[in-house]
Amino acid sequence: MAIKAKWKKNNQVYLFLGVGFGAYKAMMAANALHMISPEVDSKEIGMVALCDGKGEVGWVDYQEVEIVEIDGERPADLLR
Repeated sequence: MAIKAKWKKNNQVYLFLGVGFGAYKAMMAANALHMISPEVDSKEIGMVALCDGKGEVGWVDYQEVEIVEIDGERPADLLR
């Protein structure tokens, strides 16, 4: 099954490979009191793996991707 996805940032079409999660965790120490109990910020971000015509893989935030074709048909046509 071939799925084509458009990256909204550059309007390029790529092959959709799958989904995953990116995550980050940051500790902020603004003053001496925070050094005892630092403020922690963390988040999981849904990511989509895409590849270009050269086979190079990249990860993109899922909100920046639109599926444009599945096996040669538009998603709307498949849902009829």
